[in-house]
Amino acid sequence: MKTRRPDTRPTPPRTDVTREKPQPHNELKPQARRPEDSASLFDSTGRKAPRSEALGGAAMALQPSRVAPGTYPSVADVNAIANMKDPVARNYAITQGYHDLSDALGQMLGKENANWSTFATWASKQAGTSIRQEDLPKFLMDAIKTSGPVGQALSKVDDVLRKLGLPALPVGDMVAGASDALNNVSKAIGDGNQLVFKEVGSEFARFVDTFKDDTHYDAAKVDRYLSQFPADKPLLKEAFGTYAKAMFEQDANKKAELMLLANNQIGLHEQTQLQPFIEKALNTPIKDTFKNILNQSIDAGIQALPFGAKQAAELLKRTGAIDAAVNPLVDSLSGLFRNFSTEHMMKLAVPGGALKLGNDLPPPPGREKELFPPDLRTIENPELKALLAKLDKSPNSLHGTAAKDWSRVDQRMNYIIDLFRSRQSDPHLFDQPFGRAGRYPVATPTQPRVS
Repeated sequence: MKTRRPDTRPTPPRTDVTREKPQPHNELKPQARRPEDSASLFDSTGRKAPRSEALGGAAMALQPSRVAPGTYPSVADVNAIANMKDPVARNYAITQGYHDLSDALGQMLGKENANWSTFATWASKQAGTSIRQEDLPKFLMDAIKTSGPVGQALSKVDDVLRKLGLPALPVGDMVAGASDALNNVSKAIGDGNQLVFKEVGSEFARFVDTFKDDTHYDAAKVDRYLSQFPADKPLLKEAFGTYAKAMFEQDANKKAELMLLANNQIGLHEQTQLQPFIEKALNTPIKDTFKNILNQSIDAGIQALPFGAKQAAELLKRTGAIDAAVNPLVDSLSGLFRNFSTEHMMKLAVPGGALKLGNDLPPPPGREKELFPPDLRTIENPELKALLAKLDKSPNSLHGTAAKDWSRVDQRMNYIIDLFRSRQSDPHLFDQPFGRAGRYPVATPTQPRVS
């Protein structure tokens, strides 16, 4: 296997990742097509699945990986990225950091099986669309301009306001209300993205640092490494102990099952940690936000009226007539916003497009009957069998995987374990998320060096 050589070229000027971010309109667009023999298994267009190739695990077990320093974030780099204040820049750096940790682990354990950080790269990339709020203004403006429920409710409010001599509600105020609501959602998502990367990303970095040059399984060394996990993180301890076993496992079936077991263990830990952030995002007081914004706009208009008209408008407002017109608009805007935010939260950016988590997971192309890669069609590992029995509501099937209520850990995990199992051998998971490589160490907590 080829090893990555240290980059000896002069270091380019340090740049802020926010000035180098990819164009938002490419966020979920299909990437350039690859040859059919390396088709992404996330693509449900029916292209041929990749040909089975001989695994490189045996060869890898005979020589050290020698992952090049500076090609992945160290524990210190992970902490520096997690401490970045700008949530947009931080998300770009986290997503790139996940990819580079995934790549480093792939060099050590082989890329025939994706690791948890490989999947986390794409989940973090999707989180970025909500953190950046890049689609909301156009989405809301288009909805307001149509003759749908929002447009109809707005028309009735404007009729009432005109009778009082008030100007029509500015569309910008409604967009502002949506932005305020989305700020709460975005912050919850960004905080969760930050927490998980700092915690789990640090452990991936420590694993690479510890084992990157090992040539054989050293049980004593693994025990010393595992002893450093906190007592309140048993799933992480088990998962990285499983990765250590997988590193030198030469049986392809056993190795694939070990990788899936570790991925699921980290997935369960991560989703448990994310629960309060997801609940906060889903329970944002949207109606109150819109109501306050619209009331402020109307009150400002009333205060600008001549004395007599102002008294009449204030009296009408006290009777509840204005609220009777405004409340349906608030309900329509709130429903529109919830649909928008849920759509963003329940979508996963992947190589080649996106998956809607509220729908059943589609079969990988070419595997409509088998569903899972050859090494994972039957499960023999007892720990993995027990975990799947606990989490999988429709064993050995993709029917019933849809997470209709994303606030529930059990529904999220029911989807995630089948996502991991069905796509674990997809080579495109190791693609660069932004078409560039990260450079480490991170220069400062606010400006990671990214090429």
